[in-house]
Amino acid sequence: MELSCVGIGAGPSNLSLACQLHEQVGKGAVFLDRQVDFRWHPGSAFDSSELQVSHFKDLVTLVNPRSAYTFVNFLHENGRLYHFLNAQFEAVLRVEFEQYLNWVFHSNPLVRGGETVREIRFDGEFRVRTDKAVLGARDVVVGIGKQAQIPPQFQGWIGRNLFHSSVLLHIHPEVRRKHVCVVGGGQSGAEVMLHLVGLPNERRPASITWVSQRENYLPLDNSPFTNELFMPCFSDRFAAMSESQRKLLLRRFVLASDGISESTLRAIYQALYRHAFFEPNRSDITLRPGCTVSHCINAGVGHRLTLQHGMAEVEEVTADIVILATGYENAMPDFLGPIAHRLEHIGNELAIRDDFSVSWDGPRDRRIFVQNASLGQRGLADPNLSLLAWRARRILDSLLGRAPCANPEHHGFISHTSIESWPAPVAEEMGSGI
Repeated sequence: MELSCVGIGAGPSNLSLACQLHEQVGKGAVFLDRQVDFRWHPGSAFDSSELQVSHFKDLVTLVNPRSAYTFVNFLHENGRLYHFLNAQFEAVLRVEFEQYLNWVFHSNPLVRGGETVREIRFDGEFRVRTDKAVLGARDVVVGIGKQAQIPPQFQGWIGRNLFHSSVLLHIHPEVRRKHVCVVGGGQSGAEVMLHLVGLPNERRPASITWVSQRENYLPLDNSPFTNELFMPCFSDRFAAMSESQRKLLLRRFVLASDGISESTLRAIYQALYRHAFFEPNRSDITLRPGCTVSHCINAGVGHRLTLQHGMAEVEEVTADIVILATGYENAMPDFLGPIAHRLEHIGNELAIRDDFSVSWDGPRDRRIFVQNASLGQRGLADPNLSLLAWRARRILDSLLGRAPCANPEHHGFISHTSIESWPAPVAEEMGSGI
């Protein structure tokens, strides 16, 4: 079967492209996903989790608010639009946004679930082999997301009592009367902490230690001027900067994408207050900001972690269960193996052009696009929902051989022309506050 485009993965990034392709072209493409039903980070999707962005930053609204695939239309089609308004949520619950994404997943005829891509080869056309068929395509779009990041000191110890937070709800560890350590001071670590302190007394751990390398548990910077970093005009401006400028900006503004929502921080603090002053059977809860885990070894059924404060002070924590909320990273998918040597890299990222196609040694009219894999080249908004629809629109313009659609938005109020003259940052790190 010959197609103009095959999408690998039908997560939010490729779902956005599938929606726009369907409404503008209608055919000639397919988006494959191994899931039969859409699940969005199912191993860490707590019932109380909320989006950190506006519901207008859905799959399509910011490029086509008239689309049938908007979040608002999902609410309307499912008879809950007035109820949603009356509920006056401060933020959209992730469980509801997942329902929206699953609704799109099953509504869009270009999306095909339950089919895993095994390999991609190139012989003048791309040959995409799945567990069910071989598809030919002029272009492919990879949108499979990232993999859990396991810091070196924890590698080799992964198992049922030391694991990444992304699989917490798959493992369902028995934490009752156990000593639990949460490593990571970003949003994921905060949600794990809130989950643990919110357990009923009879299910709660004997102790909880929350470790973060940041000096405190810091809020997401969601202020208006910082949010100009999440506008299309700034993505192009960021891409044109030197590598040193880009790295400096990512460090300086890390809390614009990797801070903790204020509602989550407030909920944790209130839970700690109730726990400290109202509950007779208290867990031993210890917060350790400003610490790094320098070493991890096995200790019986658990692990012993060495915490380092600055350069000298050291503390040891023994935990029955260690939960790593240490973020995500890019990884070369196995299915690109046959052509991996032909693809250019910048650090741990595939090198991309302005249209998000990968630089490679093949024909310029045969392209591999990647989504949600270029933070270092495209900025903090790349893994975020903010520019999801805009990025898919730019890829669609390239697939259709047309100039990028003109953006009607004002170019923004801030000029970022003197970043290279900023003083060097002090002790700031990228990541998830580990």
